[in-house]
Amino acid sequence: MREQDREAAGWVRRQLDPGMGACRADRRQVEQGLLLVHSDYRPRLALVEPSRHDDAGGLVITIGLEGASGYATRDGEQLCFRSGHTTVTAFRHTSGERRFEAGQRAAQLRVLVDEDALVRYWPEGLTCLLPNGGARQLAHAATTAASALQARSLLRATDPLAVHIGVLSLLAEQLRGLRPVSAPVPRWSEAEMIKLERAHALMQEQMAQDLTLDYLCAQVGLSLFKFKQGWRYRYNDSPQRTLLALRMQRAKLLLENGC
Repeated sequence: MREQDREAAGWVRRQLDPGMGACRADRRQVEQGLLLVHSDYRPRLALVEPSRHDDAGGLVITIGLEGASGYATRDGEQLCFRSGHTTVTAFRHTSGERRFEAGQRAAQLRVLVDEDALVRYWPEGLTCLLPNGGARQLAHAATTAASALQARSLLRATDPLAVHIGVLSLLAEQLRGLRPVSAPVPRWSEAEMIKLERAHALMQEQMAQDLTLDYLCAQVGLSLFKFKQGWRYRYNDSPQRTLLALRMQRAKLLLENGC
């Protein structure tokens, strides 16, 4: 996109002294608290650029387009950004330094979401991601095909609505990845629970016998897989450990009674 077209689309350019090399960053305000930044640095010498967020916090999604760069916080945390990878970073009341290698190009597209804006899309807020402040790398993985396509589209887009949708799509994909995957909870019928309780009663009644899982399954009418899964769900343990615990309890009682 030509420079005049970028300005018309709402991009604002910040360029370093030409003596340092070709180093620029174009910023575009998407909405309150949501900023899009396209940076392209090719410093002649190794470059260290201070970054301060002592009075702010938020989330940064960095899509590496070319090359690599680093970020070092004042607390010693080292963050790495590289081509073909998407990095998600949370920061709160911290500062640090962006670091670029001499003669190496580092191009990135970043989505910056401040703390107030993040609550609109992540109700738990920044505190749950970063309880102790500072900076933390939450994710670093190969950029997905969907994110790469969105990044290319955002670099060309002029329509504000298209930009807004694209940025929120990137944010939604990364926030989904941060949420823990909940294991599916099996649904157990009342009849199956009764069968498991019957097996538990058989253990108590026949613990002196050489009980096997196949025997218990046959007695209550459950498959071995269903029996094991249901037992862990109902008793939070394996059938073998439950039987051992019952036998230990019985042995203790017999010893206490002088047997």
